[in-house]
Amino acid sequence: MNAQFVVDVEGRKTAVVLPIDEFRALVERLEELEDLRLIEERRSEPRIAISSLEELLAAVEAPHQPERP
Repeated sequence: MNAQFVVDVEGRKTAVVLPIDEFRALVERLEELEDLRLIEERRSEPRIAISSLEELLAAVEAPHQPERP
């Protein structure tokens, strides 16, 4: 990694400068790790069969027909 540090008058690191490609790679890696964390977190949640989900979506997306007297 080609990081450059910005330091204050006492020599403490206060910021970092990265080449844009390295920054983008870090962001991508963090996003992948977050996705993995969410997958693991949701493993214990209830699941629904795809056929049931398709039925629910079809019912919601179907045009509403007014009831006839």
